[in-house]
Amino acid sequence: MKFKFSLAPVLKVRKHQEKLQKQKLAEQVSKKQKISDVRDDVQGKLKTFLENSEDNSVENIHMIRRRSAHLQQVHQKMDKLSRDLDKAEVEVSKEREKLATAYKNLHILEKVKEFEKGLFSERVAKDEQKFMDEIATQSFSR
Repeated sequence: MKFKFSLAPVLKVRKHQEKLQKQKLAEQVSKKQKISDVRDDVQGKLKTFLENSEDNSVENIHMIRRRSAHLQQVHQKMDKLSRDLDKAEVEVSKEREKLATAYKNLHILEKVKEFEKGLFSERVAKDEQKFMDEIATQSFSR
């Protein structure tokens, strides 16, 4: 007699859901990392720009305006990247919660499977013992 789990299709679906949730979490973490890398890159370029602008003497008003416009544009981009990074962090936390839920659901079914398997093993052992007792009784009564 072979053990067959009654909720095997549900367990298979839960494993698949957990796998998909892991992939979604990985995508969100990747997005967050890309945004963070871009933000760090822009911040590094801003630092080097500010260091270089201090070294050079400003010659006319057009250069001052151009540098001011550039700084303003970079600061706007930094603000946008910071907002995007915050949104990405929220999405990552949501996906982590979903993954935790999927894991819990899978873990519950695995526990049920272990419990059913234990019951099955006990029942098989009891049946085998009953069979052995019958054989012993028949051989003793002869």
